[in-house]
Amino acid sequence: MKKPIILVVVVLAGALAALKYFSSRNQPPAAPPVQAPAQQVPEGVALPEGAQDYTAPTASEYVYVPSPNQGTYDSFTLPPAAMSLKGACEGGSIKEIMENHGRTWGYFTGRRVAFSPKKSQEIYTQIGDYYACLSAARHDITMCGELPGDAEQDGITVTLGDSPLGRCRDKAGIFLFKGYVAGRVKEQSNCIGFLSSWHSRDMARVSPPDFCASAAQGPEKLAAYARDKFSDVWGSAEKMMGFSRKVCGSDAACLANNDLWEGIRSGRPDKCPPAYAPHCAALIQKTQVPCAAILTNLSKTYCAAYKDLVKQGGGYPGYTPEEVAEDLRLKAEKRAEEERQRREIEAVTKDVNTRLKKMTGVKTD
Repeated sequence: MKKPIILVVVVLAGALAALKYFSSRNQPPAAPPVQAPAQQVPEGVALPEGAQDYTAPTASEYVYVPSPNQGTYDSFTLPPAAMSLKGACEGGSIKEIMENHGRTWGYFTGRRVAFSPKKSQEIYTQIGDYYACLSAARHDITMCGELPGDAEQDGITVTLGDSPLGRCRDKAGIFLFKGYVAGRVKEQSNCIGFLSSWHSRDMARVSPPDFCASAAQGPEKLAAYARDKFSDVWGSAEKMMGFSRKVCGSDAACLANNDLWEGIRSGRPDKCPPAYAPHCAALIQKTQVPCAAILTNLSKTYCAAYKDLVKQGGGYPGYTPEEVAEDLRLKAEKRAEEERQRREIEAVTKDVNTRLKKMTGVKTD
């Protein structure tokens, strides 16, 4: 009896070795991984047409100039504190969102399956808002200069107004200037930053140093200076500033500007318009903690758009057509290899069973 048992053991050992060999050889290369997602205040109103027939000032040094370390779209990122925040969905953390810039979203994604320009613009806008909030916390509009601005690439042109830099400067310019008039913000660069959003022909009416010197003394002094320079359009200009509610009447933009002014002046962020609530809190409290709310909304925006993109792209968000074709090819090869191995294992198993039957005389399944 010992001889048949030994033979059975030998055959089984050989079968196991064969199964291991066939299941491990010729594995196809791994397919490339699919990237997982893991009452508006006006931003600036042009003066009436009649106020624009002037030449531009020669004092170009008073025009706000972005930081020499201005960001680019190729190296777009956010501060470490922002990158550590979790997302509203799997793959939707701020770090993952920024890692997917230029792939699933952005101006320059090439032929990839990516967000629509409108959805990408929403994300850029929220990033501009976030940096505007950081500027509020630090009382420093020059922080906006870390963001990318106008650009042209692959036949696509991005204007300054559509860029994160432009959004940051426009938004930060408004509330930092009001903070400057209220005496909460001291650096004159924040007043100059506000003036930089003006049309050059409008700015030609004022002397930037005199304008900012008047603004630093409060709304009454500023109004007296501006009334003299814009006497022909003073009614419109006064509403644009929104320092007095009684001049607003039913003008929604003026009323919103006044809400922003009163919130900053009184140190009451809850009085500010909802779109500026984090910025007002950051400016008044001198902390960037309120800015996290903007990133939470950013993640929600990304997650919703990514979910749609996965459906639209057939499970290939962020891929080019060539990458999709290559991934499908590799997956087809892998399926074919798995099927071949399955058939070889079946053949080996059948052979083992046949031998066992012959050696032992035992009927096997």
